Amino acid sequence: MPSFVEQAEPESVFSSLADKKRVAILRALWQADEELSFSELHDAVDIEDSGQFNYHLGKLVGQFVQKSEAGYSLTEPGNQINGAIDGGSYTADGSMAPIQIEPACPTCGGQRTLEYEADRVSVECDSCDAMATFGVPPAVFADRDREEIPAVASRYLRAELSRLEHGFCPYCDGRIERHAGPASPEESLDGLGGPFPVVRYECQQCGAEPTSGLTIGLFSHPAVVAFYHDHGIDIRDRPVWEFPVFGSDAERIDNEDPFRASAIFSADGDELTITVDEQFEVVGIEPER
Repeated sequence: MPSFVEQAEPESVFSSLADKKRVAILRALWQADEELSFSELHDAVDIEDSGQFNYHLGKLVGQFVQKSEAGYSLTEPGNQINGAIDGGSYTADGSMAPIQIEPACPTCGGQRTLEYEADRVSVECDSCDAMATFGVPPAVFADRDREEIPAVASRYLRAELSRLEHGFCPYCDGRIERHAGPASPEESLDGLGGPFPVVRYECQQCGAEPTSGLTIGLFSHPAVVAFYHDHGIDIRDRPVWEFPVFGSDAERIDNEDPFRASAIFSADGDELTITVDEQFEVVGIEPER
């Protein structure tokens, strides 16, 4: 098993970025196509005094910048800092007027609206409590036409779900463990019956616990993809909120001990039922495929 040692306190790491000259050095390396020598890097930033430049560069070497015989380049954390800057996660704030989403809510038939505020997308129904909310950096929507926004938001959500499915935390990249269980009272939705099942993605590193509906957690399962393909639907191109995700018609708890829960996918009068256990392992598919 690999071992990892914390080399620096978080406070000291972030304090090393608390100077615009150091950020300028990181940006210069980000924009370079190759490693830069000391003089090339010095020329690329607005720091005339070479001693002062060397001081600020020294604060970055090791954590955000690496030095070799060929010159200086970014470490992976250095790349991530630059990516976050370009993505607007720490430097920009975005909002937009609400966008009505078609078709109607598959859970209750109500009108759904997509809103974007404080770097979070919310898709809510005006007739029931079914909703989806997830973080999206401002750069995701940059230069997008308004009518593209719902499709772009859905693709971003699918990308985040894929990370969770493959076992990576969206916040810290730590190891994710998945579990299925009944929704807590805080997670229950008025008017949709219950209890209904949810999937919890528990990060073993930072402790984050994103949740999703059982249906959403199974969207990429081969049986689900094949079922909709047989009905002329490429589910991978459809926004996740086009499909029922909460309530007894789409999801149910079959047994509490041992825990079993099922998600029901429907198309053209046909149904596919997938049953999972507490570890979110598929234990039944009906009809068998």
